[in-house]
Amino acid sequence: MARLIPLILIALAVWFWLRARRKTAAYMASYEHPTDRHGEGDEQRREPPAPAA
Repeated sequence: MARLIPLILIALAVWFWLRARRKTAAYMASYEHPTDRHGEGDEQRREPPAPAA
């Protein structure tokens, strides 16, 4: 049981890290390929917000 707890914590950390990577990739992809209904292209592209320091 003492060996199982660290393994569970490591597995949870990896799962949350992979989940964050997937969400970040989807967020960045939304800025690379915006869904545009009116034919406006790159001149209307928004920049992602600056990270909070």
